[in-house]
Amino acid sequence: MLKLKAELRKGFVYLLKKMPWSYQDKVYYFQKFKRLPNIREPKLFNEKILYRKYMTSDHVRYANLSDKLLVRDYIAGTIGEDYLIPLIHQTDDPISLLSLPSLKNTVIKPNHGSGMVEIVLEELDCIQKQLLIRRCDEWLHKDFSHHAREIHYRYIKPRILVEQYVGDGKFAAVDYKFHMFNKKDGNFEYVLQVIYNRVGSAALSMSFYVNNLKQSFYKIRDTGFDISADYETLERALALSKQLASDFDYVRVDWYIHEGHIYFGELTFTPGAGMVTGLDNGLNQIMGDMWLQDRKTEALPEAKESGDVPIPAAVLKKI
Repeated sequence: MLKLKAELRKGFVYLLKKMPWSYQDKVYYFQKFKRLPNIREPKLFNEKILYRKYMTSDHVRYANLSDKLLVRDYIAGTIGEDYLIPLIHQTDDPISLLSLPSLKNTVIKPNHGSGMVEIVLEELDCIQKQLLIRRCDEWLHKDFSHHAREIHYRYIKPRILVEQYVGDGKFAAVDYKFHMFNKKDGNFEYVLQVIYNRVGSAALSMSFYVNNLKQSFYKIRDTGFDISADYETLERALALSKQLASDFDYVRVDWYIHEGHIYFGELTFTPGAGMVTGLDNGLNQIMGDMWLQDRKTEALPEAKESGDVPIPAAVLKKI
C-alpha cells in the first residue's frame, strides 16, 4: 500500500511538472499557505509577485538587472562604483579559477540565480579546487528559471564570479533588504527586512521595520541583534535604494554593511517567487497595500491559458 501511494505521488509530481508554470505556482502556493492565490485581482504581497511573474514582468530588463555581473554597470552608472564589492574574476570556464594566484578570502558564485555560493576563507588544496571546479560547472549548466518558475532568469547568460569576501570571517554578513514601493508621486514606502544569525543550517533570524529604521514591526527568532549602531549608514542605504528603485513600482534592494561601508548586494524583482514566508502580523497584506502595481489587461500566453481554470481544492489536498 505504501509503495502504491509512493508511485501515485511520484506520478502526480511528474504530471505537475508538465503543467504550465502558473498552474504549478497555484499548487505550491496552496501547499505552503493552505489557500489558492488570487492572481487575477491580487491583494497580498505574494499574490502581487505572482501577478508580476505572469502578467507584467519585463523579462529581459529584469534579467539584465538580476544578472549579478551586468547589474554592476547599472549600479556604477546610477549611484557610483564605490558601492560595488570588488570583482576579482569572471568566467564561463571554471578551470580558469586555477590561474588565479589565490582564492583565499573570496566568494565564488554564479551570476544567474541564488542559493549557489562558496565562501573561501582559506587556501584550497588540489582536491578542494577540483571539487570547486566541478560545482561551478554544475552551476553553469543549471537553468535557474526552472527552480521557482521565474522566467526572467532564462535570459541570463551564466558566468562564474569571484568577488572579494566582505566580513570578519567569524559570522556571515547581515543582509539588509529594502522592499521599495514607489508611490509614483516622488515618494516611497518601504519595509526593511534584516536577516542575521546565519549559522550552519540553523533557522535564520529576521527583523522587519515598516517605514522607519528605529522601531521594529516584529522579529522572528530574535537573538537581540540591534541595528541602531548602523542607523546613519542605513539612512544612506535607504536613500540609495530610492535612487535604484525610481523606475519600478516595486523592487527589493539588498545591502551589506562592513566597517561602516555600504556594499550593494542585488536587485530582486520576484522575491521568493511569490512564496515568501514570515510575513506575519498582517505584513503580507500591508506590503500588498503599499504596492501600487502596474496592471495589464492582457496576460502572457501561459498565464492566460491557465488563469481561468480553477484547480480543485480536493486535488490539492491530496498532494
